[in-house]
Amino acid sequence: MKQKIFIILIGIIFLAGLTSCGAIRKDLIKLSESDLKNAETTRIVAQNMLKTWQINSGFIKGVMGLKMMELPAAILNAFEELDALAIRAEKGKLNDFELGYSLGIRIRMLSAVVQQAINQYAPEILQYLPSLLAL
Repeated sequence: MKQKIFIILIGIIFLAGLTSCGAIRKDLIKLSESDLKNAETTRIVAQNMLKTWQINSGFIKGVMGLKMMELPAAILNAFEELDALAIRAEKGKLNDFELGYSLGIRIRMLSAVVQQAINQYAPEILQYLPSLLAL
């Protein structure tokens, strides 16, 4: 009797394992399909942003003039890298790494610009930052 119960329990565990593995596989496939869709969206966004970068870069540099040299080196380097990538994008297709990297540079540059603006124009905001992060 105990042996039959043991065999039944093993059978139930085995079937449960097969069922859960199947569900996990399906979820993983759905996750990977979603990642593929996200990657395609990222490619399109990166290509579009690079298409407009040269005009935006020229506008910013035109407005700022010599004040560009007062910006932190990280921002100036980001401008140079994006300028080069935008020119390369015009001449041919960039690979996925370069497209993703161009978006990363923009975020890094934006972060540095926001930080610079806060430091220069509203440093008192920084005293409230710990309180806001605690929320």
